[in-house]
Amino acid sequence: MSQNKGITVLLDTNMLLIMANGIPVLEQIEEKLLTKPRYIVIKPVYDELVRIADSEKPSISRRARLALEIVNRYCEIVDYAVNPGEKVDDAILRYASENNVVVATNDKELRRRLRSRGLPEIYLREESWRIDVEGVPSFY
Repeated sequence: MSQNKGITVLLDTNMLLIMANGIPVLEQIEEKLLTKPRYIVIKPVYDELVRIADSEKPSISRRARLALEIVNRYCEIVDYAVNPGEKVDDAILRYASENNVVVATNDKELRRRLRSRGLPEIYLREESWRIDVEGVPSFY
C-alpha cells in the first residue's frame, strides 16, 4: 500500500490513547481509506501526551508513554500553537480547517464541532471496535 500525499490524518490525544490500548487504528484507517495517509500530530497534542505521561496515575501514564512511542514511530509532529484563550481541541479544529485534514478522534464534543463545520472525521465505533469515516470524499 503506497502512501497517498492527498490524505492527511490528524490524530488527537484521545485516539492515540485508544491506539495505546492495542486497537489497530492505523491499519483500520488504511483499510477504510484504501490508502496509507500521512499521519500527523500537532505539537499541543504531543505536549498533552507528555504531560499525561509525566503526571497521571500509573495506568494512564503507561498508555500515554505507549502513545508517544506510536507518535514517534508513525507520525509527523507539526509545530502548531494554541492561540491565547484556546484549548487543544480549538487548535485541532483550526488546523483541520486551514489544512484540509481528516481528524481522528473519539471525543464526542470535538466530533460534534467537526461535523458542524463540515470537516471530515475518523472515529472508533465502540460497539464493534472498528474505525468509521465520515465526510471524507470518496475521490481520495
